[in-house]
Amino acid sequence: MKTSIQVCVLVLLAAKAFAEEPAAPAASAVIHHVPLNEVLQGDAICVFEVKNPQHAGAIEVHVVKDAAHASELTVTALRDDTDYVARVPAARVSLAGFAYYVVEQMPDGSTHAVFADAGSPHPVHVTRPAEVEDELQRAAARGGQRSLVLLSAEGIDYGDRRLIAGQPKAHDRYYRLEAGYAYSFFTHVETVRLTLVRVRGEAAIFNDGAKPTLTETQPGIDYGRAEVTLLGTEELRLRAAVLLGASQRGFEYGGGAAVMLGDPYGMNLDLGVEQITTLGTTGHLRMGLLAYEHVPMGASIEVSSFPVGDDAGVRLLYDVGYRFGPVTQLSVRAGYQGRTSVSGGLSLGAAMSYGF
Repeated sequence: MKTSIQVCVLVLLAAKAFAEEPAAPAASAVIHHVPLNEVLQGDAICVFEVKNPQHAGAIEVHVVKDAAHASELTVTALRDDTDYVARVPAARVSLAGFAYYVVEQMPDGSTHAVFADAGSPHPVHVTRPAEVEDELQRAAARGGQRSLVLLSAEGIDYGDRRLIAGQPKAHDRYYRLEAGYAYSFFTHVETVRLTLVRVRGEAAIFNDGAKPTLTETQPGIDYGRAEVTLLGTEELRLRAAVLLGASQRGFEYGGGAAVMLGDPYGMNLDLGVEQITTLGTTGHLRMGLLAYEHVPMGASIEVSSFPVGDDAGVRLLYDVGYRFGPVTQLSVRAGYQGRTSVSGGLSLGAAMSYGF
């Protein structure tokens, strides 16, 4: 009997101890976050690794007010394939930088601090992408002027030539007028340019045959040049052009290409060729330099079959200009050219470019 009573007492004591034992704590989520310290302009991405996500509340990123935005912005992290991601919109990722803190909003309305806090938000430095920085530096070198209007005029005289013994001399001269507009992107496609060109002249064509004869002609053509400059490196640029127009003979077409080494507004070397039906082909080599702060100069040599696409002539030219601004410039060009060793003439031209 006594033994039975002792057993009952032990059972009662064990039951009481079991009833008074505290319950195991409920499982909770663990949130890990690598802070943002420096980001590029554009959307900023906050990533959170969450263990036991079934027990997690809403993860809220609070972007605090800054000089550009008076109000605080709250962004809720959303689940992607592996983590939770909050995207801070680009409008809040300015060069002035921003600051943020993160909380976990529980279903019962309570909040748990995840990272930083409202009294001491985490600052983030914002930078531009490298290609944007390069573009802005090129634009700054041009005073922020991306548009350019160009006007030029040039008269070229090869002198009067006697092509057939006993026959009168024939004039060999022409003039060229150009007007254009260029826009600079300062990216890999650096500049696009559209130019309208008018050429008028006097020349004679030698007709070789049983009895050589001369045909006097007055070449004239109006055409447009569509040109694009590609930026390879800061020291290498490539240009390509398409030429379309009309003359007394009908539709005319052609093209051009050039390579430039160096600084277009300083020391540089420009080698190119341009060809159009009827008029002929011109190849040029020009060395440019900045003699003084506002005084660019250049020396050129051209080999050209203008204006009738017949025998080639050689031109030696020198140009000097004055810059009133980063790209606004007035320049003059003068030189001498000839097609034979006994005839030649002078050329004189002027050009103006206005940037805005």
